[in-house]
Amino acid sequence: MPGFTNVSNMTSRQIQRMGHEDDSTPYRSKTRTQKVTVNYNADDVWSAACAAQRINGSYIKLSVVSESDPATTKLSNRMVVEQLLADLSGITDEDREQGKKVRAFYQAYTFKILQGKQLSDFDNTAMLIANREVITGNYDVAVIASLPSCYERGVVRQTADQRINFATGGFIGKASDKVNASIEVLKSVFSMKWNTNYVTGITSDDQVVFFSYKEALDIGKVLNITGTVKAHRDNSTQLNRVKVI
Repeated sequence: MPGFTNVSNMTSRQIQRMGHEDDSTPYRSKTRTQKVTVNYNADDVWSAACAAQRINGSYIKLSVVSESDPATTKLSNRMVVEQLLADLSGITDEDREQGKKVRAFYQAYTFKILQGKQLSDFDNTAMLIANREVITGNYDVAVIASLPSCYERGVVRQTADQRINFATGGFIGKASDKVNASIEVLKSVFSMKWNTNYVTGITSDDQVVFFSYKEALDIGKVLNITGTVKAHRDNSTQLNRVKVI
């Protein structure tokens, strides 16, 4: 029939193309967002992270704007790091020494893997980044910015574990004995499941005690306690019905 094309011998793809043959509207190509890359000496980034921790006094994930005085805005550690990397003069020799310590702490995680220990995803990422000599990703910069704070907690935890593992004082009392002790709090971990804090302490006689307590206890604080011996396990004395006196 005049005006119509015989399509009986065409494939479905050929028929589909016919509908676009005279279409002068160009196809829109998808624009790809280019990944922003950086190129920093690793030691500079670790030093800047420690400088940011010193400047802010703690790890600040998001910048904080003061409603009463916007001029007192406290920048996130990551933003402070980026500013310091643009001008390295703000990094002190002490920051560089601390940066080496923090980086070495996470590099040492490699030996934990060799010993067959399993790392958390975050610690594994930190270890991989710590072993890079050049930092080329903004994500890596953000991770490093958070690590001086993690390092401080990690050193405290590591020291506590060492003191617990190498305690030589033995057990306190016998099961069901009521005892008094002066302890230094080494750990205090809150359990959401049981709605209590699990506390580990050590006495001046190098004896490890373990007990649950409703209130959180400050790490490093020396307390006088009373309680009942529940059990002896793993070189520590488990106490029950503990009171701080």
